[in-house]
Amino acid sequence: MLKRVSALLLLIFCWTAAAAADNAAAAPRILVGEHEGAAWRIDVPANWNGALIVSFRGNTPEPVRFDDQPYTGGGRVVMLQRGFALAQSGYARPDWNIEDAYRDSEWLRKHFGKILGKPRRTYAIGQSMGGLGVAYALEQPGTAYDGGLSLAGTLGGGDALFEQAFANLAAFDYYLPGVIGDIAPVADTRMPDADSVGKLEAALAGKPAARAALAALLGIRPEAVAEQIAVNRFMLARAQKLAGGNPVGNAHWLYSGSGDDAALNAGVRRYAADAKAYDFLRRNYAPSGKLGKPFLALQTVHDPLVSAAATNSYAAAVRRAGREPNFVQQYVPGEEHLGFDIGQIVAAIDSLVAWVELGRRPVSGMQPAPAGAAAAASAPASAAVPPHQQFELDSAELKEKRRLTVYLPPDYAATQTRYPVLYMPDGGLQEDFPHVAATVDAAIRAGQMRPLIIVGIENTERRRDMTGPTEVAEDRKIAPRVGGSAAFRRFIRMELFKEVDARYRSSGERAIIGESLAGLFVLESCLGPEALFSTCIALSPSLWWNNQALLRAAPELLKAQPRQPARIVFASADEDNIAPFTAQLAEALRAASAPGLSWHYEPHAELRHDTIYRALAPGLLRRLFPAVTGAPPAAPVRP
Repeated sequence: MLKRVSALLLLIFCWTAAAAADNAAAAPRILVGEHEGAAWRIDVPANWNGALIVSFRGNTPEPVRFDDQPYTGGGRVVMLQRGFALAQSGYARPDWNIEDAYRDSEWLRKHFGKILGKPRRTYAIGQSMGGLGVAYALEQPGTAYDGGLSLAGTLGGGDALFEQAFANLAAFDYYLPGVIGDIAPVADTRMPDADSVGKLEAALAGKPAARAALAALLGIRPEAVAEQIAVNRFMLARAQKLAGGNPVGNAHWLYSGSGDDAALNAGVRRYAADAKAYDFLRRNYAPSGKLGKPFLALQTVHDPLVSAAATNSYAAAVRRAGREPNFVQQYVPGEEHLGFDIGQIVAAIDSLVAWVELGRRPVSGMQPAPAGAAAAASAPASAAVPPHQQFELDSAELKEKRRLTVYLPPDYAATQTRYPVLYMPDGGLQEDFPHVAATVDAAIRAGQMRPLIIVGIENTERRRDMTGPTEVAEDRKIAPRVGGSAAFRRFIRMELFKEVDARYRSSGERAIIGESLAGLFVLESCLGPEALFSTCIALSPSLWWNNQALLRAAPELLKAQPRQPARIVFASADEDNIAPFTAQLAEALRAASAPGLSWHYEPHAELRHDTIYRALAPGLLRRLFPAVTGAPPAAPVRP
C-alpha cells in the first residue's frame, strides 16, 4: 500500500543509494558541537583539497543530532575520499524553515573558517528543501559561496510547493466529497500510515473515474493517488501549523489535465490564502532568481513531489532577474523524489566544480553520461559498494567455478530473522551488483524497504548462460557459445539455492532481477514450469531472441503456470527491437489470466536501453518489497 510514502517523507542524507566500503587512506578529522540549539558536524579528510561543501539538508520533524563516528556509507564517504571537507548543521528549528536553516549553516561556514582556515572554495549542496536553501544562499548579496548544487530541490519556492498540495486536496474533495475532511485547516494531521492511506484507497476503489481523473491531474500512476493525497494532506497540515493559518489556497488556480477541466474548474470549492500566514512562506522562501554565483540543479524527469512546473518557474525567475548565465538545470530518468544514484550525484558535483574552477558551464537538459572520476564513482568500484561477502562455488552443472557476491541487510548480525533473497545475473562487482546493492542498502536504512539478501552471480560466459537455443543464424553470431540457459538455471536451482540456504538465513522467498539478455533469462525462468522465483523483474528483456520464441510460446507456458503465488514485473525503453514484443507479452498475460500470477508492465519511451536498469530498479524494488508498517528508518527526514 505505502509504495511511495516513505520515499516522499523519509529521506536520509546519504545523497545517493550508495553505502561505501571503508577504505579511505586515513580517517578524517571529525568535529562536533552545538550553537544556539543547532548541532553541527565538520569532517576534514586527511587529503583535504582545500574545498568545503556545506550541506543544506532536507526537512526533518526534529532537530538533527550528530555523533563523532566516521561515516561508513553514503555519498559523504565518497566526497571525503575525493578530498572535500564537509560541514553540516542540524538546524535549531526543525520542519520547513529556510531562513533559520540558512542562518545556522552560515554560522557554521564562518566557524569552519575560524578554526580550520578559510577554504579555497566553498560549495553549497542541498537536497529537497535544502535545494531551496542553496538558492537562498546564492541569492544573498555578496554570497560567500562559489557555487551551488540542488538535488531535487523545491526551487519553485515554499508557496508553490504547498499551493500545489492544496490544489490537489481541493480536487480530491471535488471528486470524493467529504472523504478527506476539512482542508482549511486540515482536520486529519496524522503522518501518512497504512490506516490513513487505506481509507483513501477504499474510497477510491469504488470511484474508478475519479481515480483516473486525479491520476491524470496529478501526473502519477492511478494506484499512487491515495498515497499522494495522504502526503499532500500531511504537508499542508504542517505548513498551516508553522504559518499560524492557511498560507495557500486555490482561488486563482486553473486546473488542467483532468479530462474534463471545465467541470472541475466550475465545481471545485475555492479557498483564499490568509495573507499573514502567507508571509511565512514568502520568507521561507519565494526565490528571486537573483543568483550571484553558478547554480546547477539536478531533477528526475517525473518527481512526484517537486513538479516540473515548479522547477521551470525558478528558471523563469532567474531569466527575469537577468542571471540566466548563472543557472543550469539538468535531469535524469526516474520517477522518484531524490531518485539519483551515486554516479549521477558525483557527476553533478564534478560539473559544478569544473564550472567554478575552469569556467566550463554544464549543458542543460539530460545529464551527460559520467566520465573520468564521476564514471569511476558510478562504476562498480569497491568505494561505492556496501559491505559484502564473496565465495566461489565449484559447479558440477556448469563444469566451472562461479564467483558469488552477497549483500546482507544492516541488521543481519544482530537478529535471527530470515530474509528474502534477490538473485542477480550480471551480479559481479564489475557488473550490476554495486548499484543494486547500494540502492537496496540505502532504502533499507531509510525505512523505505523490507530487508533482504542479495546474491550476485558474476558472469563467465554471459551470452551462453542467458540465452536458450536458437535457430536464427544472426543470433549465434553474438558469442562463440549460446543456448546455455537451461544449464545455468539448473545450476541456480540444484546448487546455488542449496549453498545460499546453507550459508545464510534465507526465508525461502526468492526474487530475481535482470536486464537485456538477463531480462530474457528472467522471463524464461518465470514463465516456464519450474517456478524458481516468486518475484521476477525483467528490464528491457531481449524477447527478439530466436525469432521471439519465448513470446510465441507464452500462451501455452501460461496455461501450465504453477498456481503458487507469483508476480512478474517487466519494462521496456525506447527500443524498436524490444518494446513491441514486451507490449505483446503484456497482451498475452492479460488474455491468459493465469491463476496465482500477478503481473505489471511499464513502457518507458523516455528511457534508453543503457539507462533503464539504473532508472527503474530503485523504485521497483521499493514497491515490490515495501517496508513493514511500523518499522522506523534509521534517521527519519522529510522533504
